[in-house]
Amino acid sequence: MAHTSETPPSGERRRALAIFVNTVVALIGGGLSAVLGAFALGPRASASQGRWSRAGTTDDLKPDEPVARVLSVSRVDGWYRARARETVFLVWDGDKAIRAMSATCTHLGCQVRWEAKDKKFRCPCHGGVYAADGTVLEGPPPRPLQTVEARIDPSDSSVLVRL
Repeated sequence: MAHTSETPPSGERRRALAIFVNTVVALIGGGLSAVLGAFALGPRASASQGRWSRAGTTDDLKPDEPVARVLSVSRVDGWYRARARETVFLVWDGDKAIRAMSATCTHLGCQVRWEAKDKKFRCPCHGGVYAADGTVLEGPPPRPLQTVEARIDPSDSSVLVRL
């Protein structure tokens, strides 16, 4: 009996179906691999670098006296984005140089405060004491206060910090 129908023999049909299914699986697998690879490579380089934030002007500062500034900083953790408050101390030399230090104690993360009469930073939680330059003088802090990159914009004397 001769095969007269227009459908291909079952062997060719099976082979075509196998090629189609394998192609679809390969496309789905490739797409998932690309997405997972993007997450595995970590955050973009620009996300790991801080952004420059305006912290005031030199008119707001007194030479060689730390002044606290609370800044709002955007934080990104995966898909979660939030605004966080970060306190920094600005120390201006009265001319063109500015230093900035984090107000977070390196012991357990409390906020230090400047005591002008003693010319020291003190942590109210565990008795840590820092010198005016941020070095540890007393108490449990293991490291000096963290320095923060800062600069003065010459066009308008504004103080910028990178957080």
